[in-house]
Amino acid sequence: MSMPYDAPSGPGDEAYRRWRLLQERADAEHDSLLVSDAERDGVCRRLSAAFSEGRITSPELDERTSRALAARTYGDLEDVMAGLEPPATTSYRPVMQGHVPPERSVVPRLLFWLVGLVTAPFILVGALLTLSGESVFGVVLLLLFLPGLIALYRWAHPRT
Repeated sequence: MSMPYDAPSGPGDEAYRRWRLLQERADAEHDSLLVSDAERDGVCRRLSAAFSEGRITSPELDERTSRALAARTYGDLEDVMAGLEPPATTSYRPVMQGHVPPERSVVPRLLFWLVGLVTAPFILVGALLTLSGESVFGVVLLLLFLPGLIALYRWAHPRT
């Protein structure tokens, strides 16, 4: 937060400075934590993927892989991955903690949307009939189509 030199500082500025100081301390503590072999291997796999995408050269892959295998802390691994993070992700921490997001296939999601498009009119009619008083036929429609669509959604969009 940049302020002109002659502007009076308010309570928000002090809160921001305190938050920033705590954030820097937390980052420093995290960077000094020791990493496991699995985390080093994860970084090596990510480096191989970056090489196959053409983002780093073969000598750079060798150099970074050597540094990753010799890394002792998260800070060391973050230095190895410098410049390789996608723009939306500023920290490599979720990957290093073992929470690698699975490669999601387009097919389950596409299948969900196609089935949803076909079954949506039946679910809508079932809901309208249930709300309007024709509850037996409406409930039957909802019981026939809604559980399958919910199960398909859970399959196509797994929780991570």
